[in-house]
Amino acid sequence: MNGPNLPQLNKQHSMTKSILLHITPGLLVTGAFILFKLLLNSTGYPPLLAFLLAVFFIDIPFMFGVMLYEGRKLNGRFSLKGVILYNKKISWKVFSLIFIGAFIVLYLVSMLSNQISPFMTEHVFFWLPNWIFIDNAAQYEAYTKNILVFVFTLHLLITGIILPWVEELYFRGYLMPRISRYGRWAPLIGAAFFGLYHVWQLFGFFGVFLLGAGLGYVVWWKKDIRLSISLHIVANAVARILILVEILKM
Repeated sequence: MNGPNLPQLNKQHSMTKSILLHITPGLLVTGAFILFKLLLNSTGYPPLLAFLLAVFFIDIPFMFGVMLYEGRKLNGRFSLKGVILYNKKISWKVFSLIFIGAFIVLYLVSMLSNQISPFMTEHVFFWLPNWIFIDNAAQYEAYTKNILVFVFTLHLLITGIILPWVEELYFRGYLMPRISRYGRWAPLIGAAFFGLYHVWQLFGFFGVFLLGAGLGYVVWWKKDIRLSISLHIVANAVARILILVEILKM
């Protein structure tokens, strides 16, 4: 086969298939998170390590596997050609302007969502065990500096760089174009499913939904997946770097 089957490049997913492809990796990583937490209970490491292992060994391979499988059907070999559809490369000047503007907007949105998540945690998801709230700084007070440096360095590498890159390829580059029949509603629908994908932190659904919507509309507008990849990585990485800096000051 010389190239991708062009009529199949933008083949639309049914709503059921789209929901399953959005939510399945979240369900799998949540189950793996719980399993790894049980296995690591006596090791002296925080639950965050269990989550990172689940992401690295389950979440990322699943998303990449789905995309490569689709690539193999299109190209006759394992490839992302024709799978990631928003590949238009805008000029660096336009890219920079959009990146700066979008980053400011997403930062303001995150400030808003940070006011809502604690309310959801306290009043709706209060029944969940404390260890599942991996962003709660209080649960790390019992661990040594060396352990925290090790775990949060992994946190930076895995969820600050690798995961957002793969998530953008999967959710905005692969799945969103397959519901493009919904027009300008497609990024919003994808954002809702992106929020549900985060099964392990549904208490933060509102913030994840807004993030997904912002990233989705930027890509939908300019058709350049590099925008959402860079925005997502920078946002995640900066947050984790700031945490690491605080730990190193201990």
